[in-house]
Amino acid sequence: MSLLDSLLAITSALVVGVLVPWGAMRMLLPVLRDTAHARMKNYRGRDVFLGLGVVWLVWAGGAMVAGIVLPVVFPGLRATLVLALAGLVALAGFSFGLVDDALGTREVRGFRGHVRAIMTGRLTTGGLKLVGISAASIGVAALLAVAAPWSRHVRPWGLRDVALVLLAAAAVALTSNFVNLMDLRPGRALKTYCVLACVGVVSVVFGLGPYTGELAVARGSITELTVFALMLLGPVFAVWRYDLGEEGMLGDAGANAMGAAVGVTIASGLPTSGLVAYAVVMLVLNLLSERLSFSAVIERTPVLAWLDSIGRRREHEVPEPPPEADDTRYDGPDDHDSREA
Repeated sequence: MSLLDSLLAITSALVVGVLVPWGAMRMLLPVLRDTAHARMKNYRGRDVFLGLGVVWLVWAGGAMVAGIVLPVVFPGLRATLVLALAGLVALAGFSFGLVDDALGTREVRGFRGHVRAIMTGRLTTGGLKLVGISAASIGVAALLAVAAPWSRHVRPWGLRDVALVLLAAAAVALTSNFVNLMDLRPGRALKTYCVLACVGVVSVVFGLGPYTGELAVARGSITELTVFALMLLGPVFAVWRYDLGEEGMLGDAGANAMGAAVGVTIASGLPTSGLVAYAVVMLVLNLLSERLSFSAVIERTPVLAWLDSIGRRREHEVPEPPPEADDTRYDGPDDHDSREA
């Protein structure tokens, strides 16, 4: 890629990935703040609005456009096609998460609870989200199989290929739920997402890139790294201050959407062994959430506790929770299974 092409590609990612989500949230905030039925109490009784996750709806549209247009305009960035798939699965995550936010109850909790309900013929909103995001993940994984490193082994398709597609889909769906499980304290899900996004950027550029792009020159790699970093981290800049400042919540709509998007990015560039390892790690973390409280683990681990507290309001900076405060969103350390899968 020429220097001019690199600058144009990076500028495009800056506009679509960062400025558009930021501008959309700035314009939507007055409406979100004034919507009475979308307000609720957070984990320490502070009145906040639910709706920060809408930034991922905006991002999903921009990601799908960028993922289709950028490879056409800049042929050296063909790996950015992954952005279109990430936007597609983020849209599914947002939609099913929104249904859960709006209509979900706390009668059935945890992954096992929703699966048990489905097995008895009852579909909860959490179960609908589980099925919907899983189905979207399978569709996206099948599309990824065209070029992903983990899929370049057996042709035509055989049992191994189907198994790998299902494994990639599981990795995406489990990442979506894992990020959602992290949304128990202000900023925690966003910080988790940022770590995973960095892994995803490296994975897609240096894993998928050699199969789809022209990364022979260093400038191509740097450009693609920058484009993916701007696209993936852009929505974080749009809502960071409001989430950490305890003004608003991402909700399931936001947490599931961003988890699914970063899951696709990570899975797209992994070799077979890497995909298996990543899927196993995500599965173990999701299963552990059924047995222990991540909040308790974080609070007992000094390094994790410090990272978790960065940017968050201190106790004396927020009003005391009223006696009737209902912890309806962020769960305490002993409520690890109250979040819906």
